[in-house]
Amino acid sequence: MVRLPIGISNRHIHLSEVDADKLFGKEHQFKILKDLSQPWQFACEEVVTLKWPKWEIKNVRILWPLRKQTQVEISVSDGFALGVKAPIRLSGDLKWSEGINISGPNGEVYITEWVIVAKRHLHITKPEADERWLKNNQSVKIGVPNDERWLIFDNVVVRLSDESALDVHIDVEEANAAGLKNGDRGELII
Repeated sequence: MVRLPIGISNRHIHLSEVDADKLFGKEHQFKILKDLSQPWQFACEEVVTLKWPKWEIKNVRILWPLRKQTQVEISVSDGFALGVKAPIRLSGDLKWSEGINISGPNGEVYITEWVIVAKRHLHITKPEADERWLKNNQSVKIGVPNDERWLIFDNVVVRLSDESALDVHIDVEEANAAGLKNGDRGELII
């Protein structure tokens, strides 16, 4: 039985340098709130507001580092509240996704796409994957034994990278359904 750490992701945003400059001003130095499970990544103290005609969500956390393209990750429930039909996708798979207004202390930007619900995935290095007979982009199952809510997550996509730390990423709604918290462990079921 292979036990894997579970990382739970709430709504957040990855900013491009261009959008970070518009929202916070050029030369803004983002401050570390806390380190994340993946190397060289952290949650920033800074937050933004997501706006759409139906609703707005304040205090959406920014994750570092900056990316080539801004990407907003929300939950299915957030999408209902905002009136946004965000597709379930892997990070970076943004084509033909929803757009949204993003407001910061220095301005506002509108992104025409790039709003998604994050698809559950497993971060793993090649040596760790080889030990477990896993391949990049393979779909696996992760069982989460829990006295109250034993659950199996199907279609967990393997994301192979030598810059990864071993971690299963699910969103907050999936975690709540299984009664999980950050740091709980799941079992790999091939």
